[in-house]
Amino acid sequence: MIRTAVIGMGNMGTRYSKYISEGKIEGMELCAITRIREPYRTTLENEINSGLPVYDSADDLFSAVDKGEINPDAVVITTPHYSHSPIAIKAFERGLNVLCDKPSGVYSRQAREMEEKAASSGKVFSMVFHQRTYPVYKKIRELVQSGEYGALKRVNWVVTDWYRPDKYYLSGSWRATWDGEGGGVLINQCPHNLDLLQWIFGVPVSTTGFCIEGHFHNIPVEDDVTAYFKWENGATGVFVTSTGDAPGVNRLEISMEEGMIVCEEGRLSVRELFPELGCREEEYRREAEDFFKKIKGVEKEIEIEDPVSPYEEVLRGFSDECRGKGISPAPGSDGRKSLLISNAIYLSSWEGRSVRI
Repeated sequence: MIRTAVIGMGNMGTRYSKYISEGKIEGMELCAITRIREPYRTTLENEINSGLPVYDSADDLFSAVDKGEINPDAVVITTPHYSHSPIAIKAFERGLNVLCDKPSGVYSRQAREMEEKAASSGKVFSMVFHQRTYPVYKKIRELVQSGEYGALKRVNWVVTDWYRPDKYYLSGSWRATWDGEGGGVLINQCPHNLDLLQWIFGVPVSTTGFCIEGHFHNIPVEDDVTAYFKWENGATGVFVTSTGDAPGVNRLEISMEEGMIVCEEGRLSVRELFPELGCREEEYRREAEDFFKKIKGVEKEIEIEDPVSPYEEVLRGFSDECRGKGISPAPGSDGRKSLLISNAIYLSSWEGRSVRI
């Protein structure tokens, strides 16, 4: 069994702990947690009353490890963003496997330091990018990378369904601050989207970003972002996100050489060109005599199952990799890729120039 300590007992840390303690994650058992406050304490009251060790901080937990009071095999980190890297490094130094919630840090050097320490320790390092387990995104990645519809031409992703009221930002003193959280929507909500962006299409080579701080809320960090991307093959993209648009949407359009993939609210379709044109689009473009034809493509809807329990799937993948029986959905090294993109968007916006990634 992988004896696991959870560090950071807010909403997500409590949820992960409960999954483990209830035996939902094969091969894992909960051996310790850090300090937990109401309303989350009630969730783990039985475990605490039964003797589950509770430490005031990550440092206290590691001190207990050093003294031999507990003997974990792994830690799950769900603390505020700046602390992810130092906690992970201390865990690797003690020979522990690490599953880290997003993001892997606030700036990319933190993520690189985590990677280097993980590599030298020889331990498993994974990230909680649970949206990789969604069947719809796995299918999109398969379609794009299979080459069935040719090369990538353009990506347009509007993700404005991250709406948050003002009280959300007042619920914690660290929220929506540069010192506490390290940024706004890019570093809090969008690591998932930026991870999927690079996981499906690869890391762009450059970006031009526009971040607006406090556009919809009284906060010093960005809550409205537009970014332009360019990939190595010349493909381009636009990424739009905010926490102040209502109603929000989550619409991903992927223009390929031989069709367009559209994903919105979990529905996936492909508008194929060959059935309408009878040839490759490039050939049609070269030979067509109709100056004004509106090519619509032949739409094919792809049936997609609903995700079952994404966070449990991430924990199971981590457990499997720790036990040598599989691999995690997201290796720790991928945490730096999405962070590089968000860092580049910030830098581009602040300096008013295109930034090479």
